[in-house]
This record gives sequence, C-alpha cells and structure tokens, in this order.
Amino acid sequence: MTNTLGNLANQPQIIKAPQDVESRLQSLANLSLQDFAQIIQTANFARSDETANSTKTYAGINFYHNLVKAIRDVLATKGFTAHSHRNIELALYDNIAIGVCKGDEDTGNPSQPPHSAYKKGDITLKLLGLKQDDNPLQEKLLPDTEKLHITGGKLQLTLDEKERDVWVLIHYSEKLGNGEYLVKAELSQPATYDNRGYINSFANRIILDFGHQQFNNAAPEFTDNIDFKIE
Repeated sequence: MTNTLGNLANQPQIIKAPQDVESRLQSLANLSLQDFAQIIQTANFARSDETANSTKTYAGINFYHNLVKAIRDVLATKGFTAHSHRNIELALYDNIAIGVCKGDEDTGNPSQPPHSAYKKGDITLKLLGLKQDDNPLQEKLLPDTEKLHITGGKLQLTLDEKERDVWVLIHYSEKLGNGEYLVKAELSQPATYDNRGYINSFANRIILDFGHQQFNNAAPEFTDNIDFKIE
C-alpha cells in the first residue's frame, strides 16, 4: 500500500454535499436535515430569554437539556426511544445510538476535524466503545486490511441483543448577543480519544449545514403531532 492510500485510510469520511447529506441521513434511520434543523431550533429557543442578569451557565445548561429532549421528541416519530445509562443520555433506534457532545470551533468545518470541548469520563469512553489514540490522523504501521477498516464506536450495552453504532450530534455555539446564538453542528461517529480524555477523531462526519442561519427566537413550529442528560 502506498503512503497516499495509507493516509486516506486514516481520514474520516466527510459528507457535506446537500444531496449526499440527505441520502446518508435517510440511510441511517429515515432521518433528514430538517429533523436536525428543528432539533437545533427547539434547543436554541430554550435559551432565548437569556439576559445580562442570567447566570454564566444559564444558556449552556438550557441548550443542553433541551437539545437532548428535542432529539428524543423529534426522532420519536422515526422510532427512536430514550435511554439513560449512568447520566449518559441517548436516543436509540434499531442499530443506532445518538448522543450529544459540545465541540470546539471546528465543529461543522469539513476541512478540519473537531474535538470535544470537554474531556469525557472513563464511563462515557467505555460505553461508547472508543479507542485511545493521541495521533489518530498519523499513518500507522498496521496491516493493510486493518487500515481499511477504521470504524466508529459501538455502544457497549447489551440491549435487546442488538449491536448499535454510536453517533453524536456535535454542536458549537457562537454568541451574537444575549439569547442569540449561531449554531454549527454535525452528526458524526466518534472513533478515538486522546490521553486527556478528549474525543479527537471520527470515522464518519455528516456536516449539517443550516445555511449559516442564525436561528431566530421564535418558538419552533412542529409539522407532526408529537405526544410527548452525554457529558
């Protein structure tokens, strides 16, 4: 194998073209970009009443809790169910587990992989089936067959005897003013973490381009009738 192929084998698959994004989301669990736009809008609205008198963590905490809830509410129509394991919050489907993770400023940037904004605990890293690798993009002296099968994490829980791929909705918010945020996001498969516990590489990245829109402060409108905490 040449060095070129070896380097490519250690790079994540990045899906960014609108038609490819929709196709890949559809193949996962009949998901769509609109689903995630609705999810982000709902979570963003939850912090729209932030003022100069709000606590420092008010917006972040409200966004996180409502993001998890919105994922479960919106994706319930696609067959997802809520699952919590030792305060790690997930939405589960047939062979998919989706969690959330705050990323850094490279979130949503197809030219540069993001890292998690915070280090993850041992329980989270083990549950998501991630491997430690301090230099994930560096070519490894591995057998060719192993290089060609770089994969994301697998949920380390025995539930209904199904093996589930782990995906995380990675988000990063740029504050424009009190209660106003520009949100970048991607749905990606985490693969490795570094020696500090930060997620540092992904097997697949689906870039969720919402047109660089600032989500407004209006309450989201739902088109379907809907009845109804990851570190």
